[in-house]
Amino acid sequence: MKKLCLIFGGIVLVGTFAFAFFLWDYARIKSWGVDVESVEWLPTQASNITFISSDINRVAEFDIDQDSLLQWCDSIGKSLAAVAEDQTATIWRVNPFLDRFGVTKNGSFNHSSLVDEEFDRHSKRFTTGDKFFEDRWANGGGYVIGYDVSEGRGYYQFSHH
Repeated sequence: MKKLCLIFGGIVLVGTFAFAFFLWDYARIKSWGVDVESVEWLPTQASNITFISSDINRVAEFDIDQDSLLQWCDSIGKSLAAVAEDQTATIWRVNPFLDRFGVTKNGSFNHSSLVDEEFDRHSKRFTTGDKFFEDRWANGGGYVIGYDVSEGRGYYQFSHH
């Protein structure tokens, strides 16, 4: 009986560690890059891409002309619309994720407030006239895609959880 309890306890312990490992592996960042030329899940016209990618989350910032991004978004059923004057439009940036690897991107912000600077390191705010799409799901996942007209830069976020 004691031997059976030890075997059962060992199976439970190994199973618990295996489950924890698979959860960790599923959630961890699998790839990332700074100033890369292409990734398969963004439009082919995108360049100067800074991104992170995992099994549950993809976040990217990239250079692209407005028409190319609008066409690509239409083709995947995520049409961008102009940001209205009273609309709040934000998207996560790659910076907080890259900080885990000791990599910084776009580190020179010119704000009078440390709070504003930290917000802009972690989130991109879109202003009136920029292009934006947001589809948040009840489970916390969804798509957010934006285009900063003055920068000529696209922003992409997907999460399925």
